[in-house]
Amino acid sequence: MSIAFEEACRQAVDLAKRSTPAGQALEVGTLLAACYAQGSVRQAYPELERYLQAPKPVRPQADTVPVAEALKPILGAFAASGVPVSVDRLFEALLVSVPGRAYLQLCGADEEVLNRTAEKLRPAGVSGSPGGAPGAWRDSPQRAGALKALSSFGRMLTDLELPDRGRFEAAGAFEALVTTLSKMKRHNAIVIGHPGTGKTALVYELARRMKQQDSSLPALLCEMDIFELSPAFLRSGASVVGQYEERIKQLLTVLTENPKILLFVDEIHSLFQSGVHSHGPFSDANEAFKGALGRGDIACIGCTTYSEYRHYIEPDGALTRRFETIRLAPPSAEQTLSILRSRLPRFTAHYTGLEIDESLLQRTVELTDEYLPSRYQPDKSIQLLDHACALAVTGRPRSERLEEHHLLRGLEHTVGHAIIRSERLTEEDVYRRLTAKIVGQDELLRRLSQAFVAGLGSWKQRKGPRGVYLFGGPTGTGKTETALALGRLLGGDREAVIRIDCNTLQGVGGRGGSSSSWRLLGVPHGYVGYARGQGGLLSRIRDMPECVLLFDEFEKADASVGEVLLRIMDEGQAEDVDGNLLDFRRCYLIFTSNAGCSYERPKTFGFSAEEGGVRVTITEESLSQDLLRMGLGTEFLGRIRQRFLFQSLGRPALEEVIGRQLQSLQETTQSRGLSLSWEKGLPDYLLSRWQPQLGVRFLSMILRNRVQEQLALADAQGELEGVRQVVLAAVEGGGNSSGEASCSARRVRRDETLRIELL
Repeated sequence: MSIAFEEACRQAVDLAKRSTPAGQALEVGTLLAACYAQGSVRQAYPELERYLQAPKPVRPQADTVPVAEALKPILGAFAASGVPVSVDRLFEALLVSVPGRAYLQLCGADEEVLNRTAEKLRPAGVSGSPGGAPGAWRDSPQRAGALKALSSFGRMLTDLELPDRGRFEAAGAFEALVTTLSKMKRHNAIVIGHPGTGKTALVYELARRMKQQDSSLPALLCEMDIFELSPAFLRSGASVVGQYEERIKQLLTVLTENPKILLFVDEIHSLFQSGVHSHGPFSDANEAFKGALGRGDIACIGCTTYSEYRHYIEPDGALTRRFETIRLAPPSAEQTLSILRSRLPRFTAHYTGLEIDESLLQRTVELTDEYLPSRYQPDKSIQLLDHACALAVTGRPRSERLEEHHLLRGLEHTVGHAIIRSERLTEEDVYRRLTAKIVGQDELLRRLSQAFVAGLGSWKQRKGPRGVYLFGGPTGTGKTETALALGRLLGGDREAVIRIDCNTLQGVGGRGGSSSSWRLLGVPHGYVGYARGQGGLLSRIRDMPECVLLFDEFEKADASVGEVLLRIMDEGQAEDVDGNLLDFRRCYLIFTSNAGCSYERPKTFGFSAEEGGVRVTITEESLSQDLLRMGLGTEFLGRIRQRFLFQSLGRPALEEVIGRQLQSLQETTQSRGLSLSWEKGLPDYLLSRWQPQLGVRFLSMILRNRVQEQLALADAQGELEGVRQVVLAAVEGGGNSSGEASCSARRVRRDETLRIELL
């Protein structure tokens, strides 16, 4: 690039080139220090002397030296102006640029020094711009009149004191935005990104640089303004037919007559949504707006999310062609950390007296990435840090230093439950709590406890869910109850379970594949039943990312459900019909199934290992074969990480179940002021009624339904008055044969004792 330098400026540039090592590019910091080495600049800014040391030449002469990417826009602006550049102007342009400010911060200059220097630079807002004085537009009566006409519709961003966000990480998107706005025709841009990724901040940063006449911007943009419009301002109070159209006409007239005003519409989809899918009261006015965009009468910047863009704007091809699309990706962890560092002075200024160590910024990013996978950086880290600081200063007693436990508390407020972490929950803790609920499966629960705690490790080391388990075995052996118990563990004693009954996932009307996937991910656009934002059963993961996702009785589901789940099992992610990302990396995916069980009557007589006269067997081979027969492919079964086969309960386990049920009834009656006891033969009587096909639930049904039913009847009829004791008894030969899996009951009152007899 060809730039005319004044003599002192040329000497500074030569010094910077000679101080650049061979094979390296000329950097902003080197040129900044070389300019400062000139006497006039040093005298004008003595406060910077300790930060800008004169560079030392490493080559004899100023040969051709490549220019660093960060320096090219600054020098390019001078080349476009065609005016000879003085060393003062070059130094000031470097000083107000983002890379120049970052270099000074790296050299140790704090915010106070930089702000004080900026005040000296910009008393009139003009001295650092290679594009000349902006007074011709900014101070003109025409601009004042336009601002007055627009005052009821929004605000002029370039008149506001917008905060300097320090290092700006979205350099690619920012450059694309500047390039689009500098075009001769159709200079309209729409910034698309996930919520919280900095779309609005991108535009605010542009407005801040335009106000400060930043030399990194083209001279054309430095002479312009950004006006922020809210569609609510246009529609508020527009109750009379034609009033909204009149406001749009007024807005377009002002913008057309003042081409130096760029229009910014945040959530731009709300401006056009009434006209994209149906003709509404605002449609005609919005068509006029689209026409002005197409003709190039106005320049517009819009921001929206991916889902809103797809739903409201993309279906209108004519509207889509009027905008240059700029996609803003979430920043990386390193970029997010840099953003937090740049905002740290603002946090410390707001939370006076609170010390915030930089190491906690890294921890903030790690925690939000781990526990808030469905939200996006940098917003989620900024919000968590803000929340944690607020907890620290409002606590009793007030904390003088931000600690990690403040971050964890803030995170718990956000996710809605306690944070369970591997270092706080051991294998023994899980095993103890599971065996307190589930009997007769001790060996299985030991292996499950190990797998569960292992899954609590860092999600960054895996792609899919924390665990993908298959619970097989006969009914009533504790499969579902085990999954629910794991959910309570994960939710900190709150049931963090998304339970899907697979009998609702059967094919309907010959289109089982589509109907089942619709149930999981939502009804597609254009079909009956579609509701925007509702999604399907799996969309509940957005509200409860840390949970047990339970597919109960999976053998009853349509085989196409397995195809829907393949990506979730592999990558831990899926998209619903609205394009929302569903993240399953913090959940445990559990399938329960009764498939693969065989029930055989042995030839022996009496009560043996095959309790109830029926032998129940299940193997991994029989389970796999049954699932393959239902249509699940080997690719699905191969993605199940671990299988846990629940075995039929033996007599000791059944006796323990009965004992627990009786103890529970005892506690219930004691709360009513009654004592409960039972005769010795009652457990054996209940065991004689048990059948493996019915499971443990049948024993619970006898005690809870029959006994509690009799107590409720006695209470309703006043039979409990004067009763102090309840006795449970079994009556053999009461009308049911011992082989039947049924039981009835009757009440007998004897003085202060109510006797409930199971027949």
